[in-house]
Amino acid sequence: MGKQKRQRRKPHKENPTGLPSVQELELKEELTEGDREKILQDVYDDVSSDKIQSCNLEEKLSALQILASMSCDSSMATQIAKDGIAKIIGPLLMDHNAAIRTNTAHTLREIAENGREQACNDLIKDDIITPLTAVLRQYYSDWKPKKAGDEKVTFVEAVSLLWTLCANNESAIKRANEEDLAALLLKFLDIDIYGTEIVTVVTRAMICLSDENVAAINTIKQSESVLFNLLDFKADDAKTAFKILVLKTCVADVLINISTYTDTNRTDVFRKVLLVLSDVLAIDHRQILSCLTSILPHECNASSSDKRKKVQENREMLEMQEQALQIFANLCFEYQDTARDSDTADSEPMEIESECLGADSTTEDLKMMSTFPVELVEVMNACNLVDKIWDKTKFVVKNSQEILAQTEEGRATLKQFYDIQGAAYLCMNNLLPNIEVDAFGGVAILHRKWMEIIEEFEDITREDVFKRVELAEAGTAAMRAILQRLVQVQVTDVDLNHLPTSCNAIQAMLNGLDSCVSTTVRVNLIRILCHLVQLLNNKNPKNYEMIKFVSTFLLDSSKTETRVWVLAESIDAIMDIFTEDEIDHIAVDIKLVPKLLSIMPHFKNKMREQKKHLQDGTLVVATVNANLMRFIKYKQKRLGRVKQK
Repeated sequence: MGKQKRQRRKPHKENPTGLPSVQELELKEELTEGDREKILQDVYDDVSSDKIQSCNLEEKLSALQILASMSCDSSMATQIAKDGIAKIIGPLLMDHNAAIRTNTAHTLREIAENGREQACNDLIKDDIITPLTAVLRQYYSDWKPKKAGDEKVTFVEAVSLLWTLCANNESAIKRANEEDLAALLLKFLDIDIYGTEIVTVVTRAMICLSDENVAAINTIKQSESVLFNLLDFKADDAKTAFKILVLKTCVADVLINISTYTDTNRTDVFRKVLLVLSDVLAIDHRQILSCLTSILPHECNASSSDKRKKVQENREMLEMQEQALQIFANLCFEYQDTARDSDTADSEPMEIESECLGADSTTEDLKMMSTFPVELVEVMNACNLVDKIWDKTKFVVKNSQEILAQTEEGRATLKQFYDIQGAAYLCMNNLLPNIEVDAFGGVAILHRKWMEIIEEFEDITREDVFKRVELAEAGTAAMRAILQRLVQVQVTDVDLNHLPTSCNAIQAMLNGLDSCVSTTVRVNLIRILCHLVQLLNNKNPKNYEMIKFVSTFLLDSSKTETRVWVLAESIDAIMDIFTEDEIDHIAVDIKLVPKLLSIMPHFKNKMREQKKHLQDGTLVVATVNANLMRFIKYKQKRLGRVKQK
């Protein structure tokens, strides 16, 4: 089916503390690259002359603020981290002055967030975890946050830094395990003592720590009841309702990470998680877009604190919606993956290979219908969750792209809408194997959804789709999943009277296939073509030309394909199509057997070359390798009889 698990979420780049950012804006938007490099060199000169280590508080703060401002540029943040800044200012996390500690934590977080993987690698290499752990442990005893003040801000910045490091660096997670930071963070889940902001940033850090990390999962499970109870927390008023929903979304993410899907007592947890996700996805992202497009074009000239706060809140709503979709996609993935593993645990590899003859390499996954518990399907139906997810696949920014593209924040916002759309497609892809077709409204509705994705892609334009690789991968995966499900329930073209038009749309997309760098997209498109042919009524002569066109395309492209995974998918699709003996006469017309025989040496050669790098394509490559010759021999006998008639 091509199920996909969402990647570890990266931190939101908005300033979580509200620290002054005038210098930040000036350095980021007004100064040239040369100016920035000169200022950075001046700061390094000051560092060399022990300015940061001096006793002058103002000098320390000035140097830290300049570094934070310079780090708003990703290339500068990477360079600053590479130059060993962790060794220079890391010890200041333990400075006796609260303002120094706060600004140090803020500066390091800016470097980590904007420099991403490379900067985090350098920070970890220079052992930023040691002073970071030390400052976090200072809060563990009897500290209680004030309503405002440097100590609370420092804690938030420090935990945000940990979150960023763990999201971008596996070594950070290993160090966090060694220091048992998951256990340290559990103390700060008491919302009555620490408040919404602190509990939220702590749970965000736990999301990364608990992502396929057994040590942290076992630790966090000890406080599962505390997390579970947070899902029942009520907002005092409308102003705090959004913050509480953000918190619940993060808690839901952690609960999904630490859950074992085979446990029967998980249903209550997942039920509450689904209700939270439903509330998040009920927020109209079109209204969010309308609000943002009324502010963002004027942000440079009218950057009032109220407007910037409004922009930040709306962008955080978008981030929360993407997170909710990712959580749901992950929930579907884990349920399906657990069911598949339990079903095939006792199977021998050769038995699996032999059963794949003439079948999609992932068909076995689809034999398990409605792996979701009935209780969860009822919750989904009651809150119209499928419709809410489908609504997020809409390309709502079609008429707002030019407006958003005018500013840097607008362009970042535009990317958020694309990310939401991609996450929604991924949900549909992962959901389809888990519930019955009727949950989507039946075959006709499911086919209409498939047509709508085609239309959405046409609205985005082919160039933009293939440029936005993740969106293209998710969208084509959803199209593939829908068609594969329709094949599974044995729908015919009597039910799908728009299939010829759909094939033309797919043919148009294939015009950009050669320029698409994503192997996943190419594989999905091959499977889409295959499933379209499988859905055609083979007894209807009007469909013969389409079958011949698709088959010839797959055979011809196989001759020059360099990626063995794509090559194997094409051959596997051919075997799926011609499993039906009713179209043997087409196999004769297109010279199926001679072409397959000519492709076989090419496939074997590429398989030997790339056998250590198959990754996601391992199963289908093994299947084709095991079955191709047997398929050819079988068809030789069959087609020999056809020629004699």
